[in-house]
Amino acid sequence: MDFRALHYFAKIAELGSITRAAQHLNVAQPALSRHVRQLEDELGAQLLIRESRGIRLTDQGRELFDHAMTILRDVQRAKDEVRGSAGSPGGNVVLGLVPTICPLIAPDLVSILRRDFPRIDLTINESYSQPLMDWLDEGRLDLAVVTEPPPTRRATIDHLIVEEMMFVTARGARKPGAISLEELGKTPLIMSRGIRSIVDNLLGHKGPLVTIMLELNSIETIRLMARQGVATTILPRSIVRDDAKRGDITMHSIGPDGLFRRLATANSRTRRLSRSAQTVKDTIIQIVGKFDEAKIFRS
Repeated sequence: MDFRALHYFAKIAELGSITRAAQHLNVAQPALSRHVRQLEDELGAQLLIRESRGIRLTDQGRELFDHAMTILRDVQRAKDEVRGSAGSPGGNVVLGLVPTICPLIAPDLVSILRRDFPRIDLTINESYSQPLMDWLDEGRLDLAVVTEPPPTRRATIDHLIVEEMMFVTARGARKPGAISLEELGKTPLIMSRGIRSIVDNLLGHKGPLVTIMLELNSIETIRLMARQGVATTILPRSIVRDDAKRGDITMHSIGPDGLFRRLATANSRTRRLSRSAQTVKDTIIQIVGKFDEAKIFRS
């Protein structure tokens, strides 16, 4: 299979148009179409359907596109690693972060990389833990920071930090002190899908599951509603610590011993971390360590 043809096909599929792909690649449209026809002839399958507003991938085209993106990313990783082996780390690193940790570490991470490792080109994708683990397996990510990762043979999981989950109310809405699991189970909450999954998993063997009044997949909106007294919720300590210090909200521990989530880094077992990806991982560990010393994650 011709590598150039695979690259051209992937760009057409990504942009959804032969015209746009030709402009992006600076290649004539007839040449792109010829390469696609050669791929179709070699594979014995139609890969795309031309429509008035662009192209649509066939089932076989979508399957090839998934393989093509993995192959192209692996080739780029190899180039970046070899080029950077003689000097400072460089090349593309795609990092996945869960929404509740991204605002905390992304600013420092980007700042440090720009200052100390300017040749590293970082891309950050934000999502819940399960999609991030799937993307690692598919080769769409080099590295991820996930919550409560399940044991798996497909990824290397390294413990990062333990963080307390807090019951959050508006200031003065509830007396100070921990909330019992029984009271928590009777309290209507507004939570994101990701946080709900974490809490249900943590509470599954301890007591009743939480009662959801509204599922809202915006951490910032949930924080705002908690400050305004519209809702009560559960959030990681690092998300609401500054709000509590300003007196905008009140944090309460959950249960007699508190409720804690585990954060970990994850990377594929089948793809060795590049020098640049290892540098990103080491930098994340340093940033989290600094915040841990400042008691951001637990009292």
